[in-house]
Amino acid sequence: MNRQQAPEVRPFGRLSLPDETVEVLSNGIRLHYVSGGDQPICRLILCFSGGIAELGNAATGKIVMSMLTNGSAHYSTEETADILDFNGVRIGSSQRSHFCTLRISMLNHRVDGVMPLISDFINTPSFPADRLATACLNARTQIETEMAEPSFEVEKTFNELMLGKEHPLAIVTTPSVVEGFTVDKTRELYSRLLCTGKCEAFLSGALDEHILLLVRTTLESVVSLSDGFIPNYVDTMPPENCVHLRVDGPESLQSTVKAGIPTIGRDNADYIPLHLTVMALGGYFGSRLMTNIREEKGLTYGIHASLIGQREGAYIQISAQCDKSYTARVLDEIRAELRRLSTNPPTGRELERLKLYATSSLAKSLDSPDEIMDFHMTRLMADTPADYFDARLRAINALDSETIARSAAMYLNADRLSTVTNA
Repeated sequence: MNRQQAPEVRPFGRLSLPDETVEVLSNGIRLHYVSGGDQPICRLILCFSGGIAELGNAATGKIVMSMLTNGSAHYSTEETADILDFNGVRIGSSQRSHFCTLRISMLNHRVDGVMPLISDFINTPSFPADRLATACLNARTQIETEMAEPSFEVEKTFNELMLGKEHPLAIVTTPSVVEGFTVDKTRELYSRLLCTGKCEAFLSGALDEHILLLVRTTLESVVSLSDGFIPNYVDTMPPENCVHLRVDGPESLQSTVKAGIPTIGRDNADYIPLHLTVMALGGYFGSRLMTNIREEKGLTYGIHASLIGQREGAYIQISAQCDKSYTARVLDEIRAELRRLSTNPPTGRELERLKLYATSSLAKSLDSPDEIMDFHMTRLMADTPADYFDARLRAINALDSETIARSAAMYLNADRLSTVTNA
């Protein structure tokens, strides 16, 4: 590479999302896989049905997932750790709106040594009491740290506003949820999560038939322990009229600003054009909000707008932090940009820059087999159409000023903007 010469810049070629292959295994687990890439690695993600909405908090499911790799019927905690370390395995766990996940990344030539262990700790986890106590302490500390943040009350109130105060996804996770979380309770919760008929497995990487066979064999050895959770999908209940709230919280030099507008869901034909319109408003560094409020006026270090689309409902979210004395000005400028987008939409270089950013973001989904699978996994969880990738690409290519102006006029009404601040 000649670093004295700028690299060639050229338009993207045709972008196409590779299809996933889906198999329903003998025990009901759905195995999704995508093969590709030139690195001899692979990743397996297990998604168990049941998440924040079903469990009533955002902590206990993640604890259960993290405890799976702490020993089993045939391997002690120390032996499990040694095998994982020797084979260079990376493990992660998470709890989402309606799923708990376990992520396992492996070297291809180590899969033979790793899959028997995975089979063992999925089927016969030991849940050692000392490791559970440590996991609960870590979870409690994390919750307490988050609750001490100056932005916590603003985030909490905003979620309740956009979703509805009693909505399952607006429930606040407090330290009390991990108090008395015993081994028996951990086993009981794991039993409810482990339903093979409601389990999705996502495998990606430079796959061959041997790896696929090992993964199939391992997953087919899993036995259901229950009928699983019934998904708890509840429609959002945002306010009919805009609401402006100021909340109290820990003393801070900065103000947290959250603003939002309830909007259409992913099943609406206008959703993707609206997504691009929100991107023009505040979805990247060259957006209207960043240019005006950060670059020109210096009222905040950063400001971001996004379209949050869930099965239960959707809303536009704008987030920023600023000096307390700037709060009112920031809100005024947000409203001004909402109005300006419908009357003075991006044209020329600004429109070209927006379309290039949107295309680049979509192209990033194709960088590796893992990112391709992430797109398929997110599509499944968000219940988007099968042609969602192609539909986004068509919308980007067809995007013009008139589309943005129309979308902004219909869905970005400044008079419908609800706000929550702590100043």
